Amino acid sequence: MNRNEILNELRENWNRRELRERRILIGVALIVISSLVFLLGVSPAMDGIKNLEKSLPELKSQAASMANMAAQYEQLAKNVAENIPPITRETIESTLSRRSIKTQSLTVSNDIVRFQVNVVAYSNMMEWILEMQKAARLTVEEAKVTALTDPGQVSIVITLRQQRSGS
Repeated sequence: MNRNEILNELRENWNRRELRERRILIGVALIVISSLVFLLGVSPAMDGIKNLEKSLPELKSQAASMANMAAQYEQLAKNVAENIPPITRETIESTLSRRSIKTQSLTVSNDIVRFQVNVVAYSNMMEWILEMQKAARLTVEEAKVTALTDPGQVSIVITLRQQRSGS
């Protein structure tokens, strides 16, 4: 059966019914469709609105708390940046020597540190960088790391910049 035959059969079946029976079927169909629309569309939306209304005061409180924490963080970051002394060659040399890292060249000027190490354990170098990030707010600007034949050993040329309130 094709689509036209099915539609013709449905029309004939519909026309054979009495007017009263057709009205009842139309009414029942409208009730079923309305119920489906309510159950699938309106009811979930109303439940979602109720849930949002319940959680809104808590969310506003959390947003205010986060804004307060952000202001505190901003103030603390400013204070920390002001309290960090400028980086010096002596500081870099002493921290490197504590970790037994020997530099081939070292330059420190205007909050920028550049140095080269021919042989160093990769893990030791990474620990030193983390230590300097925390202690002196040094961040890596540029790094060229070359793996050596010995496992875990690298050659590194690195440029670091000190993050200060003015930079």
